[in-house]
Amino acid sequence: MSLIAQKISGCYRRVLIFLFLILIVSIGIGLFVYNRVGGAEGMRYWVAIRALNGTEKLLITNRPDGVPQETVTEQFQSVRDAIHNRQIDLKLLYDLLNSYQTKFHNAGLSTEKIEPSTPEVEEFLINLRATIISDE
Repeated sequence: MSLIAQKISGCYRRVLIFLFLILIVSIGIGLFVYNRVGGAEGMRYWVAIRALNGTEKLLITNRPDGVPQETVTEQFQSVRDAIHNRQIDLKLLYDLLNSYQTKFHNAGLSTEKIEPSTPEVEEFLINLRATIISDE
């Protein structure tokens, strides 16, 4: 083998070892974060909190005047606390958040902004409260 071929093969070997080490460290960090979130079960609750936060921002932005912001914030905080305590029906919560976002945020291909009315927001907040599973 010539001197150039030896230098190139040594370079590739070092680059591959470096990339392999980066891959191993990335997998280790990913497993650590996955474990801290709580595994597969915790990941579902984490995603639920993220979806809830996004819907809360949308609702506060498009909130009608008949619904106080404190009411919306308190309702979402109680649901957030229920998620942390694992006292929530996740399927019902996902369906409710999906229906709200489909109706008021992603209203098809229309470019017009659809804002919820006061009765629609009140009904949504009541349904949101119903997703909490009580200990009683």
